[in-house]
Amino acid sequence: MTKKLLFLSYYFPPVQVSSSIRLRHFYEGFIANGFTISVLTGQFPKKMAGEQTINQPISKIYYIPLIGLRRLLSNFMLTHYTLPLLWKKKVFISSLLTFRNRIPFNIIFGDGGLIYLWIAYFKATKWIKDYKITHIFTSYSPMVDHFIAFLLKCTFPRLHWMADFRDLPVDAKYPHYLNRTFSKYFLKHLLKKADAVISVSKGIANELEKFYPKINIYSGCISPEEVQRPTIISPSFTINYTGSIYPDYQDLSPLVKVILSLIEEGKMNKKDIIWTYCGLHPCQYEQWLIPHFPKEQIDIKAYQPLSEVRKRQWEATINLVLTWSTSVQKGILTTKLFEYLVTGKPILVLTNGVLETEMKRILSCYQTEGYFQNSENKRLKNWITTMYKGWKNNQIHQCDRKKIAQKFSENERNAIIKKVSDRTPTRKNT
Repeated sequence: MTKKLLFLSYYFPPVQVSSSIRLRHFYEGFIANGFTISVLTGQFPKKMAGEQTINQPISKIYYIPLIGLRRLLSNFMLTHYTLPLLWKKKVFISSLLTFRNRIPFNIIFGDGGLIYLWIAYFKATKWIKDYKITHIFTSYSPMVDHFIAFLLKCTFPRLHWMADFRDLPVDAKYPHYLNRTFSKYFLKHLLKKADAVISVSKGIANELEKFYPKINIYSGCISPEEVQRPTIISPSFTINYTGSIYPDYQDLSPLVKVILSLIEEGKMNKKDIIWTYCGLHPCQYEQWLIPHFPKEQIDIKAYQPLSEVRKRQWEATINLVLTWSTSVQKGILTTKLFEYLVTGKPILVLTNGVLETEMKRILSCYQTEGYFQNSENKRLKNWITTMYKGWKNNQIHQCDRKKIAQKFSENERNAIIKKVSDRTPTRKNT
């Protein structure tokens, strides 16, 4: 049977958001499994266009005009479709965001919104009929894509729907007494229509299993070409971060305190240290560092093209991951981790909260140490000392890129995609 896939995704490469990397991996995996793919995606402004990273053919692509709250605000004062962090702390804005991020308001007022929903639904129904579409793939967030797929599955029960979750809906992470029952009912009945559910981590899968019996896990993919690039030694002791910032959850201060302590003890030369950052919140990162380090040692940029981001990662001495883990929110696996894993450079994971076993287990395949909770100051201090001494002696820290590339290979990714896309005849798809 000819396999024809509708790739329904609000974000799609080359739009400059981190989720587009995961979406690209799925797209390439479906191509490798013999699918012909048609794409429905959002029509973002030119300022959000990035470098084209997909070299595979796209048979059809349709860009849906975006008219929603985020687009409306961006016309006035937003950059790269994100609210300034100071705004998010304002009572009115934070209340509005809380309201917008919950089911069903994230479908009505969130990314995409009702206009996107109806255009995508009617365009998809036409394509499904005209081109004999057999499969559909969606990824959260936003929730609107999953809801459109739900409607399409109701209209065309024969479709094989694969629903991906790279994060948990807000309602699942932080149940709210006003709509706890409704959100559980909604997710349970939404996912009843799915033929396969995928998550980025075991931590997220454990939560999704409350709504769906069997969750497939796809964390990331590393191409063999990337791990073959030579490792270079940075002229400065460069600590690089190219991820998102959530100041209420992440905390850079334990690392800053350790480094300042080593400088005071004479074990590090302050002038050797360079902090680099590029991402959505440059002001916040600068705010963390500027009281302790002069501006000439802080190289901070706003959102940059993927090639510039990768350049910084390859030239760093240490690549930094700032994350968090709580009793209700586990399994946070940033795509930046997989970008870092191909560089051959040491990775420092700093977790605010409880032990994140999944992240630590992945990192242990790549290097012997490097995972720390915020309270582990002594261990962190010893590790930074070792890294600094190694850099001073022009030593390349040993990282097992081959092992990590085997664990997260394209073959492993393609096998998972084959598994979730195989159509076993059921009452749902016949």
